[in-house]
Amino acid sequence: MTRNISLLKFTLKLFITDIKYASHFRRFENLQICKRTLITGGGIESKRYMPVELAYTSYQETAKETVPGPPIIISHGLLGSKSNWHSISKVLSKTGRQVIAADARNHGESRHVVETSYFRMSDDIIHLMDELEISKATLMGHSMGGKTSMLTAMLKPERVAGLIVVDVSPRQSPVAGSFPAYLEQMLKIGLQIYDKDKNVSLSTARREAMEKLKEVEENVTIREFLATNLIERNNKIQWRVNLDSLITFYSDLCRFPTIDECYTGPTLFLAGENSQHVTESDLPVIEKLFPNCQVQYVEGAGHWVHSEKPLLFLKHVKHFLEETLL
Repeated sequence: MTRNISLLKFTLKLFITDIKYASHFRRFENLQICKRTLITGGGIESKRYMPVELAYTSYQETAKETVPGPPIIISHGLLGSKSNWHSISKVLSKTGRQVIAADARNHGESRHVVETSYFRMSDDIIHLMDELEISKATLMGHSMGGKTSMLTAMLKPERVAGLIVVDVSPRQSPVAGSFPAYLEQMLKIGLQIYDKDKNVSLSTARREAMEKLKEVEENVTIREFLATNLIERNNKIQWRVNLDSLITFYSDLCRFPTIDECYTGPTLFLAGENSQHVTESDLPVIEKLFPNCQVQYVEGAGHWVHSEKPLLFLKHVKHFLEETLL
C-alpha cells in the first residue's frame, strides 16, 4: 500500500512537471526536427519542412504607352509587412507591370512556423511564384527582404529577371545589437497585455506599447513602426509577428549565408546616403557576388530609403527598370 502511494506521488509530480515545462519541451523538439546538422553561414537548412503560402497583395494597372516587363515581387524587412510597400507598389504598377508585395513567414498575415531562415524564405518566394504561375520575376527587397531576394537570385538565377536590393549588403547587419532589445521588449509587452483587462482597445494597447518601447528606443518613428505589429485578431490584441521564432533565429537573420554561387543578372543596390548598411568596404564582396551590379545612394535617406525619400527612390528604380529593359 505504501509503495503504491509513493508511486502515485511520483507519477503526480512528473505530471505537474510536464505541464509546467511542456511548452519548452515542444519548442525544443520542433527546433530539432527543423534544424539540420549542417549550418552554412547565416542560413540554417531544414531536414523536413513545407514552404509557407505567403499572404500577398497584387497590384496591376493597364498602361497604354508602356510594354509590361516581368512581375516585381517585393519583400519587406524584419518586423515589417507588405503594407509598408503599398504606395510604392501602386506607383510601380502604373508602368504596366504586375507588382506583388508579400508578407514573409512569421510576419504580417502569413502563417507562423518554427523556422525563420533565409533558405526557407527563399523557398517561400519560389513557391509563391509557382502558385501564381510566374516563370520569371524581378525581385526587390529591403533589409531582411533584400537578403532573401539576393539568396533567391543566387540559388535560382533562372527564375530571376533582375534584382533590386534596398539598403542591405551580403554581410552581418550593422544594427544587429538593436533588434534583440526590441524583440524582448515586445515579448514582455505581449505578456502584459494578455494579463490585463481583455476589453482594452487596440489604440490604447498601441499607445501603451509605444510608451513601453521607449525603454529600448527613443526614436518615435521606429517605435511607431514596431507598434504597428500590434493587432486585434479573434477579439484578442496580439503581435502579428512570431516573436518566439524571430528571437530563436535572430543571429542567423543578422548574417548572410555563405554559398558558392553568384548572380550575373542585372542588379541594383540602392542605399541610403546616411545609412551604414552599404559602405565602401562592402563593394568588393557585392561586386564578386553580383558582377553585373550598380550601387547607387539616395541623397538624404537613411535605412528606410523607400519611406524617407519615396520620389527619389522611385526615380532610381524606374530608371533601372527602363535601362535594363526589365
